[in-house]
Amino acid sequence: MGEPLESCFAPDLLAGRSALVTGGATGIGKEICRVLGQHGARVAMVSRKEENLRAACDELAAEGIDARWFSADVRDAAAVAQVVAGCADAFGRLDVVVNNAAGNFPVPISGLSPNGFKAVVDIDLLGTYNVTKAAFEASLKEHGGQIVNISAPFEMKGASLQAHVAAAKAGVDSLTRTCAVEFGPYGIRVNAVAPGHISGTEGVRRFSEATGADTSDEHRANNPLGVSGHGQDIAYTVLFLCSPAARFISGQVIAVDGGGTADQLKMGLGRV
Repeated sequence: MGEPLESCFAPDLLAGRSALVTGGATGIGKEICRVLGQHGARVAMVSRKEENLRAACDELAAEGIDARWFSADVRDAAAVAQVVAGCADAFGRLDVVVNNAAGNFPVPISGLSPNGFKAVVDIDLLGTYNVTKAAFEASLKEHGGQIVNISAPFEMKGASLQAHVAAAKAGVDSLTRTCAVEFGPYGIRVNAVAPGHISGTEGVRRFSEATGADTSDEHRANNPLGVSGHGQDIAYTVLFLCSPAARFISGQVIAVDGGGTADQLKMGLGRV
């Protein structure tokens, strides 16, 4: 696994700006909150479980980050609209929205119930739509900003045990491109980040349990770089997309996966 990195970005890169991160209390979402906060942003994390939200906010506050939390289920449009409006009021405005909330449980199609399929699509795709629409109406359409959706690198090809997730994330990628087109005239850039194998995440743990795969930090990941990613790899990509350096980037889905999606044959050749 990649070791934690020292930031190469200016610590005040996002000073005076505010960010809302769904699924921000754990895993990659919490790392995104941490990195945005370390670079000057005021951060609001949204999730369902108050105990996780409180613990994450306390952790980030101890690091000097201005973080607060709001509890909501992203599948509930009315609750989302209320929370997003509350975030905008608390901060005065919203500048960055990161749609990270997601559901996943590895299962073959033969064992996937209609309710299970719907639950993941509702969290990943409907939730992204609900938050995006609410943020646009509550704040972003007035002054512009950035939206970053967290996708997955396997939605362009088959992925065993992931039919529901791949279908949902394909929708997220399509929504990303459409929002980039519709929101561009408002000064809003919309992009997506597709994480590869990120060690220590809930998704990797569940996949390991379901398949018996070696997902330890020492495991040589099945990608050309031969390493697993760190949550920071995703968080710094989000930070870049929210920075002025990415001012001409919109409607893109960026795979952060060690080149895994580029290696269609998974040949694992090493140096040749």
